Amino acid sequence: MLGRFSIFAPWFGTIFRRLALPATVLASTVAQPMPHPAPTAAEATPPVLFPSLIVSATGFGADPFQMPFSTSVVTSDWFNQRLPRTLPAALEELPGLMVQKSSSAQSAPYLRGFTGFRTLLLVDGIRLNNSVFREGPNQYWGTIDPFAISRLEVIKGPSSVSFGSDAVGGTVNAISVGPAPVGTGSRAGGRAAYRYASADDSHTTRLEATGQIHDRLGAQLGVSYKNFHDLRAGRGTGTQPRTGYAEAAADGNLTYRLGEHARLTALWQRFTQDDAWRTHSTVFGGTWQGTRPGNDLQRSLDQRRQLFAVQLHADQAAGPVHKFHVSLSHQTQQEDQYRLRHDGRREDSGFGVGTLGAFVQAQSRSTLGRWVYGGDLYRDRVDSHSVRHRADGSLAQVDIQGPVADDATYDLAGAYVENRLPRFGPLDVILGGRYNYAAADARRVRDPVTGAVKGLAADWRSLVGSLRGVIHLGPEGRHNLFAGFSEAFRAPNLSDLTRFDIAEGGQIETPAPGLKPEYFVTGEAGWRTRQERWSATIAWFRTAIRNQIIRTPTGARVDGLAEVTKRNSGAGLVHGLELAASVQLPPAWTLSGALTWMEGELDYFPAANSSLLVRAPLSRVMPVTGHLALRWEPRPARRWVEFAVSAAGRQDRLAPGDLVDTERIPAGGTPGYAIGKVRAGWRPTPALTLTAALENVTDEDHRIHGSGLNEPGRNLVLAADYRF
Repeated sequence: MLGRFSIFAPWFGTIFRRLALPATVLASTVAQPMPHPAPTAAEATPPVLFPSLIVSATGFGADPFQMPFSTSVVTSDWFNQRLPRTLPAALEELPGLMVQKSSSAQSAPYLRGFTGFRTLLLVDGIRLNNSVFREGPNQYWGTIDPFAISRLEVIKGPSSVSFGSDAVGGTVNAISVGPAPVGTGSRAGGRAAYRYASADDSHTTRLEATGQIHDRLGAQLGVSYKNFHDLRAGRGTGTQPRTGYAEAAADGNLTYRLGEHARLTALWQRFTQDDAWRTHSTVFGGTWQGTRPGNDLQRSLDQRRQLFAVQLHADQAAGPVHKFHVSLSHQTQQEDQYRLRHDGRREDSGFGVGTLGAFVQAQSRSTLGRWVYGGDLYRDRVDSHSVRHRADGSLAQVDIQGPVADDATYDLAGAYVENRLPRFGPLDVILGGRYNYAAADARRVRDPVTGAVKGLAADWRSLVGSLRGVIHLGPEGRHNLFAGFSEAFRAPNLSDLTRFDIAEGGQIETPAPGLKPEYFVTGEAGWRTRQERWSATIAWFRTAIRNQIIRTPTGARVDGLAEVTKRNSGAGLVHGLELAASVQLPPAWTLSGALTWMEGELDYFPAANSSLLVRAPLSRVMPVTGHLALRWEPRPARRWVEFAVSAAGRQDRLAPGDLVDTERIPAGGTPGYAIGKVRAGWRPTPALTLTAALENVTDEDHRIHGSGLNEPGRNLVLAADYRF
């Protein structure tokens, strides 16, 4: 079926329905030089408001200052100085973004009020999201090793025109590290990095080798190992049991230079994580501020992910196609869960997903503007299992399915075109549209009533569009205004349609066939300025929601737990304001800060057999949150010091699901907090960088809204990074 186009303006949809659409995924990755000198003082800055160029986040290769939407960048220097614990942790101080933690191993960012399968993560343009991603925060972003990433590019708000399904709250593209053959002959380099943190007595090690084999061929290989012990929270809570785990990762990259402006890249990533507990749902969960632990004796997960990809990049092709980027990939995700119930019953369940993906993107110039177009296709093959044992250890049942359907496939395809029209005076306009197709075919699904095997097949089609513009002000272009509308589409996935697994609040979610796609449209407006000594941005957004899929109680019990199922809700919205600024204070100081305010609401069904919709707050919307940092960094610099504070207000606007999630959210809401931090760095030699940080200086006991454990207490972080 074709989804109706725009919530705000029917005429807007009519324009794009007439487009013949071919289209894209993210554009090309940027080859990383073979450095390995440490960053210079001028480069070693916090995440900047407007870095010089983002190639992969837009087919136009535009300066982010000129973009008609909000974006943030976490640079390679930020990774090198902070060495974040996980990939989501690298995003924690960006405006419009909150990183929730179900456990210390399982964290997920909320972008503009959405998380899980309503945010999209890509690795060099390849989708990490697949058809088993579930609603709410999940752990899959943590399967990307931050040491294997050179930078993160964050696109905020709907971007389904460029990236397809799931790109609702935002899209993050993780650019992998890799060599770029330069010059002649052969050369070799490497890296050794170490990070220690006292709050979890953790040890992280990274070894990396980079080399140029001959004039055209470069190679990179890296391995990481991390060992985390139980996390100590602030005063009052102390050590949180069963929060330690271990993980290992490896990555490789071969880059062959075909010519001055073309290259062929082979990418490999592998990640394993062992014995990571969902502590909040067990008897070891805490009772912080009135939260209640679960009753499981154990609930732990192992994860595996592996990615192979071959990509061709051409930056200055001859003929009508000026640039193009082609990718073929195969990615596997595996999850195994061990659950021991309070009565001694045991369940081993999990799934494996193999995803074959391909995309092509091209860019052409014409008298009608600059065009970016292409297409993408992903196919998931899903196997799922669940085996149950009685308290005496004997086999009780081999289930029809695991957390999602067994013997299933899921297809996603799309085609799009986007045009940056010729500039009209100070005005730039970008117009885009995309055709989406999704199909699910699940052959082994458990009927929650009869327990019998059933099948499920469905498909969906939709058109989405965007219209955005930038007005450049002033003779030197130091100010601009940006505004626009953009739509997002999310097709029901296998988690929506076939999930048979634990849900928030100790409930059980059962399959829900017959769901419709979700639609979102965002209006955004903002202002940016970039002066000699200061820069600033402010953005307002409002996202209208239609047909969002939500969990709804049925009143029944399945396997001894309260049952919830999925239904399409009515309307809803989320809106907010984001501010960020940075100013240089002579002679060597920089003051930077960010502030976010956000609210949301949605129509819910009080029960599955009810046709009455009730308006309530949207789940887990971030409270008012601010970050402020004062940094001292003389030039030429071999040292720096930063004093920072992060603060969040109380969040007591709770959704129906939040009210029953007493394992993670206190009855009166999540209290606010203010956390002080001191960070410092020193480069005794050009190759060696030493960093130290004292986080949560006052040892405050606090947690991020919706999380299943508290944040680290007073935490000393020490790191060394040697490059040669």
